Amino acid sequence: MENLLNKKPGVYVVKDILGGHGRKMKFYELGIYPGKKIKSINFGNKGPILVKVGNTKIALGRGMVSKIFVE
Repeated sequence: MENLLNKKPGVYVVKDILGGHGRKMKFYELGIYPGKKIKSINFGNKGPILVKVGNTKIALGRGMVSKIFVE
């Protein structure tokens, strides 16, 4: 299990989210929770990471992406 920031673009299953209740609730509101399939789309050297959750594309900061652990 690795954080999403260390993975190549592709489809992954969320296994865990690091952080307190507030951080986890933010991810849940975005539809990102353990067991959910997500697709990472682009990883530039800087700036946000584009993640597709269902039919929705979301730009997440690198700090947030590093809290998402996937397999």
